[in-house]
Order: sequence, then structure tokens, then C-alpha cells
Amino acid sequence: MKKIAVLFCSLILMSAYSYSQELDSNSSPKADSGYIQVDRGKLFYEAAGEGEYIVLLHDGIVHHVIWDEQFLVLAKNYRVVRYDRRGFGKSFNPQSPFSHVDDLNQLFSQLNIDNAIVFGMSAGGGIAINFTLKYPKKVNALVLVGAVVGGYGYSHHFFTRGGHISSLNDYLEPQKFIQYFGWDDPYEIYPENIEAKEKLLKLLEENPQNVRGALGYFSKPPERPAVKFLSEIKVPTLILVGEFDIPDVHAHSGAMEAGIPNAKREIIFDSGHLIPFEQPKAFNESVLKFLNSMEFFHILNSRGVDAAVQYFRKKRESEPDIVLFEEREMNALGYSYLQNEKINDAIELFKLNTIAYPNSGNVYDSLGEAYLKDGQKDLAIKNYEKSLELDPGNTNAKNVLKELRKVKKFAKMKYSRP
Repeated sequence: MKKIAVLFCSLILMSAYSYSQELDSNSSPKADSGYIQVDRGKLFYEAAGEGEYIVLLHDGIVHHVIWDEQFLVLAKNYRVVRYDRRGFGKSFNPQSPFSHVDDLNQLFSQLNIDNAIVFGMSAGGGIAINFTLKYPKKVNALVLVGAVVGGYGYSHHFFTRGGHISSLNDYLEPQKFIQYFGWDDPYEIYPENIEAKEKLLKLLEENPQNVRGALGYFSKPPERPAVKFLSEIKVPTLILVGEFDIPDVHAHSGAMEAGIPNAKREIIFDSGHLIPFEQPKAFNESVLKFLNSMEFFHILNSRGVDAAVQYFRKKRESEPDIVLFEEREMNALGYSYLQNEKINDAIELFKLNTIAYPNSGNVYDSLGEAYLKDGQKDLAIKNYEKSLELDPGNTNAKNVLKELRKVKKFAKMKYSRP
């Protein structure tokens, strides 16, 4: 049972083969690769792009290729590093006890990475959390994908894969291991994604050395149960989980969302555990939205509303459909400015919300309120009318418009008297 626990805590539902990104070779950033020296071993890494660092941690059965659909896409705007942990891919097999967190720290040190945005897939997500808790100043943000958190535990359903597995031998014999997780398991890949299942099975068959890494030989347990200390994580965090992933992973994602302040959790539809492979387009859209949102709010907080508005408009010119914030998020922020008597700034933020969410009656209602507080009654009426057009049931807009029109009519009568 202990070996099963070691397997699942380090492997956690695996990951998969990701097919190559179809990019113009002339526009693709050039990648370089090599090895870093760690205690009694070497780790293979690959890097591409320029800018802020992103470090990608793979799952518990597939090596760095799990990120094939993201590596060059992210490298267009970031310096992206991915690597193989001990026992996986091109890295050396462990020969004595070691720490994944210490290895990751060595990667940072030897590649001169002061700080980075860290992506963690599955078991790699657990490592990313442990690394953030130990080295908080080295992590700017987290993207946790089908991740698990130490100390939260697992159900019998998880260990038996919903009753599909009952014998330890199913994990220790490489061919059975590869056949089950490459094809038979109902949670790794959404069962209707046949093409993805075929590619995963082929990848695992081509890389049987990864089974040893998945079994977690010589891997030291984390220094403390991370689930009890999630509130110490203060960086922006995105949590992604596949719609058809195993229930325990959904439970872990909920625990992380509840424990990490202001973490955001999203469900990726029509995907099992292997989101970057199964639904690369949806995954990339969610991640890029998160990264752009981080940049927007960094500019807003450090340089002010005018600079943030300029950034927003520039991004919309090049990418008309880009979304940098949630509607409710910007609405709440606008009201905080309004309550602090920063009326002009509030108006600008509410205006951005109408551009980003033009079909929402609520955003026009909020902008109307800001204009009204600023004494711009005509613009207030215009926006309340737009809100009512989009949401005929908006009683607030009806009531405010009724009063504004009454006042306007009275003023007109007053000034028209001889």
C-alpha cells in the first residue's frame, strides 16, 4: 500500500503526448537545450524565447513533451524553460534519495532565474506548490493543471481508479502500466478523445523509462503537508481541471482554490486529466488570458489607471477578442474607486468593462451610476437606457431613469417659463 501511495502521489494521473504546434518556422523562437548538474545526476532542460521566465513542470508519467503545444506559443512573449525530472525523459535515473524541490531550485540557480511564473501539471503541480512555499520570492505566479496538494489525501476510489485497478502488479510491470494508463484508464483522457488516446499510448510505448520515474524511486517526501499552509501563497494562481478528470483531482483543486487567497479555478470541458494535450486551444486561451490579466493589473497597480487603459486599448487593437479581466472583477474594482471618490478613474474602469462585455446590462448600469455621481446626467441617462435595453428586468435602471427624466422635465419647464 505504501508503494501505491508513493506511485500516485508522485505520478498523479499522468499526462500525455502533445502534438507539435503548427507555427511558421520563421516566427518560432529558437530553442536551446542542455543539462544541469544536480546531486548525483543530471537534468535535461530546453529553453526558448525572451522576457519574464516561465518554468514548466511536467506530470508524473510523461516528460517535458507534455508542453509541446505550449512551449513555443508561450516563448513568443516569455523566456520559457521546461525540463525532465529525475527518472523521466532524457534526465538521469535517481541513484539515492533526492528532493524534486531541491532539483527545481538548482535549475533556477544554474540557469540564473531569479524568479518565474511556474506551471505545474499533475504531480508537477504539487512540486510547484511545495517550491512556492519554500521559496516564495522566486515565484511570480502559479498555473496548476490537474494538480494535487500534499497532505490532502486520496480516496479508495482514487487508488483503484474507480474500481478499474485492484493489483499492485498492474503498476509495477511496465507493459501493464503503459497499457492501462495509455489506453484503458477512463480519467487520463476523456474516453471520446480516441485520437488523443492513440497518441498517448504511442508516446508511453516509446518512453518506457518513464515508468521508473512514475514509481517515485528515491524521491523524498515534502518537508511539510502543503495543504495546511496554502494561505502563505500570495501570488496570482490559476487552477485548471478537466471536466472528466478523476473526482479526487477535482477535490484537490477545490482545496487549493479555498486555501490560496484569490486563486481562480476553471473547468476545461471535454477533457480528462491531460488538458494541455487534449484541449490545447482551450488551455492556451485560459492561460494567456490569465497572463495578460496579470500584466494589466500589474500596470494598473504600479502605474495607474491611465497606463492600464492604454495597455488595454493597445492589446485590443492587436487582439480584438482578448479578455484581460472578469466582468465582476472590474465592476468591483470600479466601485472601490467610486467609494474612494476617485470618480474619473472609476468611470474609465467602468468604460473598459463596457468594451470587454458589451452585451451585459450590468456594466452600463455601473457606468451610468458613475456618470450620475460625477454630475453628467445626460451620459448617465444614456447608459441606464442601454442597460435597460440589454436587461429589461433591471428595476434599478428603471427607477433611476424615472427620477432623472422627472428632474430633467422639471428643469426644462422651469427655464422655459416667461
